[in-house]
Amino acid sequence: MFYTIYKITNLVNNKIYIGKHQTKEINDEYMGSGKQLKRAIEKYGIENFKKEILFIFETEIEMNAKEAELVTAEFVLEDTNYNLCPSGHGGWGYVNSSDLRTKGHNKE
Repeated sequence: MFYTIYKITNLVNNKIYIGKHQTKEINDEYMGSGKQLKRAIEKYGIENFKKEILFIFETEIEMNAKEAELVTAEFVLEDTNYNLCPSGHGGWGYVNSSDLRTKGHNKE
């Protein structure tokens, strides 16, 4: 099993998405599950996105720790990325309770 941290870059506007993924096949073409990222892929087309594997770990614990280090509350507030929630959090309950809906992330 591979435990990865990846970065997806929109080649049109240079916005990025950082995520984690567990897989048996390192080149499985997984392109993330973020809602804003998926909307951007629909808008610009998959051909305008590039995926890079940043880190490969031996354990899920290491992967989760690195994601927490990279995807912080401050990071998700930046307009340069598609991430909505800090690492380890997710879902609309978190987004709604933290008022991220009004931080410019609810539109592409």
